[in-house]
Amino acid sequence: MPELTLRPLTLQDRRWFETVLDKHTPSGDQLAAYSFPYHFIWQGLFQYEWMELEGHGCLMASNPEGSFLALPPIGSAPCGPAMAKAFAFLSQRNKTSTLTRIENAPESLADRCRGLGYRVTSKGPDYLYRRTELVGLHGDRFKSQRVAYNHCVKESRPTFRAFRPDDEKACLALFRQWREAVKQDGASDLAIHLAADSESAHRQGISHAAELGLAGRVVEVEGRVVAYTFGYPLAPTLSPGGRGQGEGATFCILFEISDRAVKGLSQYVFREFCRELEPYEFINTMDDSGLDGLRRAKLSYHPIKLLESSIVSLA
Repeated sequence: MPELTLRPLTLQDRRWFETVLDKHTPSGDQLAAYSFPYHFIWQGLFQYEWMELEGHGCLMASNPEGSFLALPPIGSAPCGPAMAKAFAFLSQRNKTSTLTRIENAPESLADRCRGLGYRVTSKGPDYLYRRTELVGLHGDRFKSQRVAYNHCVKESRPTFRAFRPDDEKACLALFRQWREAVKQDGASDLAIHLAADSESAHRQGISHAAELGLAGRVVEVEGRVVAYTFGYPLAPTLSPGGRGQGEGATFCILFEISDRAVKGLSQYVFREFCRELEPYEFINTMDDSGLDGLRRAKLSYHPIKLLESSIVSLA
């Protein structure tokens, strides 16, 4: 096939990327992966490049093992000729066919891909919540979260405030403390591996928060940063007053870290962040990375919907 032009994904590509997504996001509830920050922060593990195929934007992620499309082709016909050419390109580039795939296909596209003869497998769903329920924590089903939150407020007297650039060092030190605690707690090999891998993603997100359009908050107890959280609006508006806020708007929690020694802190930071996100109707907390503990924690907040995400490959 003809030589294709691959361009490294940089911060300067954010506006182009979001403009294309805003025009061509598939119908239905939006996955967290349909955003620029979701991919950009993982550049410590993957080399991200983009190219145009048949008038569609294609975002490719590569590591020493091989390459894959991080999203279905972005354009008016994502399952059409652009997808076929993307698979041809990946098949030529990869040493083994098992690496050739397209990730993060939403349910609406997955059904179409099955109809076209592609193999479609589950990647794991995003968890979607109604923001007012996460703030109110009403009723018996949220009793444990209320108890933990109230304990944190009473015993630790936390301060919740906006992230500042000079918090970066303290936040990264907290991450390393959290990562070591994961090891000490006898977590699964997968959990330990994911915790180690995510350090570079947290560093990228924190150090480039402003350029990525991330909203960040930290929690202090006795003058020490004990938690941080960052997120972004899905389908962000590129001009004030447009799509991205108001009825039906969704905010995605990109990551959250808290000192595991402070009882109720994770419940506190999650509730307070959601409380501040009043312009948004829904909260997306992404997937559970295949971790049973994280899955149970996310289910305990009673999502209103699990947003299916799929991997598409050649049959």
